[in-house]
Amino acid sequence: MNRIVNFYNKHFKQKLFNKILMLYSIITVLSLATLSGFVYTYLSNTQVQKELDLNKQVLNGIGNHLDMKHATSQKIIQEVYRDGSLTLLDDVNSFLQNDYSQYLNDRLLQYIDRGVRTPDILSFLRLQLTNNPDIRTIALYSANKKFLYFLTQTAQNYYQINTDLQTALNKYVITEKSITTVSNITSMNKLENVGNLIIDYDTDGIYRSFQSNRDEMKGYVVVLTPEGNVVFDSSGRYYGQKYPYVSLLGSASSIERLEDESYVHSQTANRFGYWIAGVIPKSEINGELIGLKNTLLLVTTVCIAGAMALTYFTIVSFSRRTKVIVQAMKKLQDGDLSVRIPMEKQDELFQISKRFNQMCEDLTQYIDQVYKSEIRQKHAELVALQAQINPHFLYNTLEAIRMRALYKKADDVGEMIYLLATMFRYSVKSETIVTLSDEMEYCRLYLDLFRIRYMDNFSYEMDIEPEWMNVPIPKLSIQPIIENYVVHGLIMSRSDNQLWIHAALDGDDLLITIRDNGSGIKPEKLEQLRHRLIESPLHASGSIGLINVNERIKVCFGAEYGLRIESDPGHGALIIMKIPAGRGGQSLA
Repeated sequence: MNRIVNFYNKHFKQKLFNKILMLYSIITVLSLATLSGFVYTYLSNTQVQKELDLNKQVLNGIGNHLDMKHATSQKIIQEVYRDGSLTLLDDVNSFLQNDYSQYLNDRLLQYIDRGVRTPDILSFLRLQLTNNPDIRTIALYSANKKFLYFLTQTAQNYYQINTDLQTALNKYVITEKSITTVSNITSMNKLENVGNLIIDYDTDGIYRSFQSNRDEMKGYVVVLTPEGNVVFDSSGRYYGQKYPYVSLLGSASSIERLEDESYVHSQTANRFGYWIAGVIPKSEINGELIGLKNTLLLVTTVCIAGAMALTYFTIVSFSRRTKVIVQAMKKLQDGDLSVRIPMEKQDELFQISKRFNQMCEDLTQYIDQVYKSEIRQKHAELVALQAQINPHFLYNTLEAIRMRALYKKADDVGEMIYLLATMFRYSVKSETIVTLSDEMEYCRLYLDLFRIRYMDNFSYEMDIEPEWMNVPIPKLSIQPIIENYVVHGLIMSRSDNQLWIHAALDGDDLLITIRDNGSGIKPEKLEQLRHRLIESPLHASGSIGLINVNERIKVCFGAEYGLRIESDPGHGALIIMKIPAGRGGQSLA
């Protein structure tokens, strides 16, 4: 058992192609063996059916032969009755109702009286012997005088008998190889039976009925009387006895156990009522099928060997190419990025090799890019470290200017400087994602700054529920939209300029609406702007505008988020920002 387990672990457990080879071999053997079995079964059944059909044809021929002999007997007796002057029938009656010497004397007196020789039954019977070679014996039996007169091809005999007709026939006429017909002869005057016409046929004529098929026929044929006595046996084994298997001839076609297990076909469709049976032992048919079986076995073996050899060499080819791929992967795992797989045939392994080589190329380029990027990042950090002083310098300078403005009683200038400094602190923060609360506070500072600048010519309104203030949003995403309104939509000639900022939940998303009553966007400009929002260009313009905001939202949250713009020239614009709401407005991690 351990040897089997070790053999499996060594040759199959971790070797896919060996498993495929074994599985394919099993499938090939089973498939070809099954196919050969079906072919053999089909051909053997065809051969059996062929023999049965031939046997049936022989039986039909024998049946037709028997019917012809019976018809011949009927024709002969009918000719006796059909003589126009009834001379022949009168002669038969005279022959059967008188002694033979008295019959001859009457014939002589008739000839002397009439001067013409009339037809006589004996000449008629000799003529039938001549015209029908299968008739072995033709005889007349007298019921009154109890004698039997019969003729053969070479002799004639007259017997005085004291027994019944059947006993006399068995003694003088019927043999073990003959077929006998007995016809009544009736006196037309007294309408009584005066004797019988007996015709005995030689069974050798049965051979001639299937002479053309005799050499091809398997088994043997027997013809039996209704009692089972053998009158014809092509094998010659059962003459002179009762057929021992007559009780098994009940069905037209069957498989029975006779001398051997045999196919048996029987029929009684003949005028004699005889059994005609054809017996084909299975052993004779199987003997002919041995050659077919050996041929199929040889062909199947050659096909299996050829299929397995072809499979083996195909599997070896795939296994070799797969080993090359595995070895290349191992080298890559060890850090060798220069490894490449040679590409051969255009198949799945070719695709794997091609993508492996491409992956190595991409990995090499990526590592080079990351390495160079790290160098550039270090350089940028150094530059940023050197420039850290600049924002603080600006904050301090702005604070000094604000304090000077307050000292000079220029309160509006001081407030504007304060708002600008606060906004600058927010804009230079390193975070790219902030809370909605921080973004709205920055927007409020920006709006207050411009409200002071334009002498309260416009107002704004913010309507956002506190629960959404912690929703994450890209930094500087709402302020550019407001700036777009201030630069392009604000109408300085009117004092009722107004901006509304509103937020509402839409399923799992948050919709931030920025609406104004400014000059709006011209249709052609609006269509161009919408087209650019849909295209989502990889490189937005250098300024922070609507396209830049839309692209940053898509990058952060997905392609289904971003901006939608509506506008009616002269009546303002409506911009809807769609971002994910998160889980109840959770803050950033």
